[in-house]
Amino acid sequence: MEIGEVACGALDGSDPSCLGLPVLEASQRFRSISTLELFTVPLSTEAALTLCHLLSSWVSLESLTLSYNGLGSNIFRLLDSLRALSGQAGCRLRALHLSDLFSPLPILELTRAIVRALPLLRVLSIRVDHPSQRDNPAVPGNAGPPSHIIGDEEIPENCLEQLEMGFPRGAQSAPLLCSVLKASGSLQQLSLDSTTFASPQDFGLVLQTLKEYNLALKKLSFHDMNLADCQSEVLFLLQNLTLQEITFSFCRLFEKRPAQFLPEMVAAMKGNSTLKGLRLPGNRLGNAGLLALADVFSEDSSSSLCQLDISSNCIKPDGLLEFAKRLERWGRGAFGHLRLFQNWLDQDAVTAREAIRRLRATCHVVSDSWDSSQAFADYVSTM
Repeated sequence: MEIGEVACGALDGSDPSCLGLPVLEASQRFRSISTLELFTVPLSTEAALTLCHLLSSWVSLESLTLSYNGLGSNIFRLLDSLRALSGQAGCRLRALHLSDLFSPLPILELTRAIVRALPLLRVLSIRVDHPSQRDNPAVPGNAGPPSHIIGDEEIPENCLEQLEMGFPRGAQSAPLLCSVLKASGSLQQLSLDSTTFASPQDFGLVLQTLKEYNLALKKLSFHDMNLADCQSEVLFLLQNLTLQEITFSFCRLFEKRPAQFLPEMVAAMKGNSTLKGLRLPGNRLGNAGLLALADVFSEDSSSSLCQLDISSNCIKPDGLLEFAKRLERWGRGAFGHLRLFQNWLDQDAVTAREAIRRLRATCHVVSDSWDSSQAFADYVSTM
């Protein structure tokens, strides 16, 4: 089976045979392929060289996914090949999904390098599970990243519309992240997973950058982040009149001073008429927090919230029933979609059914038959 002509010279401009690369027979069929996905396929140095050789002129490629391939220092070769591809007339690459256990570059430096190499990219998803470390053993000739990859020059304006980053443990550089955001004026969706900043002020710096430079941003998601000390920053976000959807997933929002913070949060949401979706899974909202949240839908509210996710929030049947009654009392179509997964509704099945019956008069309810007692036993067993 012919695999197509992809030879364009080695990355340094020399003949491909100098690197021992295979001679690829001509075929138009291979060059029409638009998507390449490699999931958990280990790439040796030789395999990575061949892949990079192909990528550097693969102009029909629109989406590239490299997931847990053990690239190591070969990531630098990949970046060079993508830079070469970006310079090709007719380059169509618009989506890159990259994930691995380790990276020889910190994730924000790697993100900067990718954005510089591919300024026309629309979607970038990047995840590294463990802190940056040099390969051991190091690939010969790759003791460190090339200077042109980690240069300090300003990032040129790019076309990113969706950016997703999953971080390893450890504090991240807010100025470095801000430099990426400032160059991404077309950004519409941003997702940060397991991001840690040195201080609430650093988080505030990121949010201020979003407000000033990312005016097209519609969806913002935070997952597995400790925002317990960032309540003023959270309020700042909820007052943003351009965002349409915000997610705080397992962010410990109500860990500190909930009695004071919840009314402030509700007041901010009542004055926001553009926010359509709010996702709060895993924040220990509880019955008291849920009832406070009900005031967002009161008669004096300007909120247009139509999607609410309160999964994994320790909500009990009696609290959910009272929440439903308050919505009925205000007599307005509260929202379109309510998610209730993994709450403590099995503690009183009759009350839970009545609450859900009442809620379904105002919204579409999605729930489950979660066994909270077994989940607690599993939690205790891992302590």
